[in-house]
Amino acid sequence: PTVTAPLTPTSTSPPEPSPVDYGPMLDQIDLHLRHTAYRLGYDMGIGFVDIETGQVLSINGDARYHAMSTFKGPLAAFYLWLLERGEIVEQPADREHLINMLEWSANTDTTCIFERVGGIPPFNDWLAEQGFSRQNNFVLKWRNWPCTDGGEYYVPELDWRYTRGDPALGLPGDGLLLRCPIPQLPCDKAFAPVELVEWYARLYRGEVLNEAHTALLLGWLEEGPDESVFLNNLPEGADVRVYVKGGTAQASETYRVNFFHEAGIVETDHGAFALAIFMQRNPEWPGTWAMSEVARIVYEYFIATHPAEGSSGASDGARG
Repeated sequence: PTVTAPLTPTSTSPPEPSPVDYGPMLDQIDLHLRHTAYRLGYDMGIGFVDIETGQVLSINGDARYHAMSTFKGPLAAFYLWLLERGEIVEQPADREHLINMLEWSANTDTTCIFERVGGIPPFNDWLAEQGFSRQNNFVLKWRNWPCTDGGEYYVPELDWRYTRGDPALGLPGDGLLLRCPIPQLPCDKAFAPVELVEWYARLYRGEVLNEAHTALLLGWLEEGPDESVFLNNLPEGADVRVYVKGGTAQASETYRVNFFHEAGIVETDHGAFALAIFMQRNPEWPGTWAMSEVARIVYEYFIATHPAEGSSGASDGARG
């Protein structure tokens, strides 16, 4: 047998980042949840990816949550992915539909994008190809907001596989996948927070779209201080940019409990991380201070354990 010597990095190769000990951060978040979600009995699912080291963390984040409008970020990426491959051709109204869908979460524009990508089933299949588990990440239906581009009336057909089942895809029937967060409230759109942040990390690294389309999509997703709950409780002067898509619904006859979700990329002068926080059944509306506190804990720990750009070495002993 022969032994091949490992390649020796050249002097210009960046060093591999060492993993971070995230135990103290997880302890802080757990303490916060004990005083909020756990005490009041509501759900908060958190997914985190350290894009610098590749570490993935989940706090109740691998379960199926009602997605609300968070699926619109991946849907925009699917449109651009098809465009790159020449499977669709951009139409005059497409750009406006995409911007309205992401900036204002406009539902009618979302329907028009579903029409452009071929409906809901191709989107769900693409999510699976991207590495999402089918049982926790899907759209079943989107029928209340018709698109009338070109004078035609369009609503997408349901993807019945997610309620009737599809054994070949590992999907159970009898509507079992729709029972989140409670059986009485059909979960017709779903994501697992940790799977969503893993996808956002791949997007940010350029593994989903080409460079131009990645930059375009991130530009559409960028939000300011009054638009992202991730920014609400950060220290004054924090040097950050966020690229996120959220989804909300206040309790009503349709949605009997409160929902507030946000997911995407937080870019700092110490590197970037992906974060998703899904909050449902919180009796307080909007109750986003609890999410903002999680984002603050994550941000401050990330900054403390990652060197600023242009420097070397972490600022404390948390790196292994």
